[in-house]
Amino acid sequence: MTQNTPPEHQRPASDSLSNILDGEIVALENGRVQIRLESGILGILEDVANANDESFIQLGQHGKFQILRCDDNGETILCLVSRQDPEVSPSFEHDVDELQNALTHHHAPPAAHEDTFTALDEQRIQQWLNRVEKNLSDLRRNRAKRLDEEFYSG
Repeated sequence: MTQNTPPEHQRPASDSLSNILDGEIVALENGRVQIRLESGILGILEDVANANDESFIQLGQHGKFQILRCDDNGETILCLVSRQDPEVSPSFEHDVDELQNALTHHHAPPAAHEDTFTALDEQRIQQWLNRVEKNLSDLRRNRAKRLDEEFYSG
């Protein structure tokens, strides 16, 4: 292997051949099926024409895959071991784990949040100022009315 190969591709062949990993079909393009394994590795499904059942090849479909090899381009070549039936959904704990993992690895730029909060703060201040102006004009009008009544009655 070359030094430019990602660490996940530098595993011994015997180790990767024995591993069967869960994966999901994430892309269908130019007759190629791209799979994202549970370990985060992106791979290409080998021999799509003989993949047991044509209905399996759907975006978002889950299954179990085996890593066969890494080709000269550094792409991981996978083999379909079994597919997950569409009506069988992952457990609630699995969904929670995926959500927690996504939230843990999501890094939003802090500047975007500060701009949003600044805009909200400016908007709130402007609304408050508008309410103060309205209430002040009401007070001035009531004061003028009261002074008029005192002047003419007094």
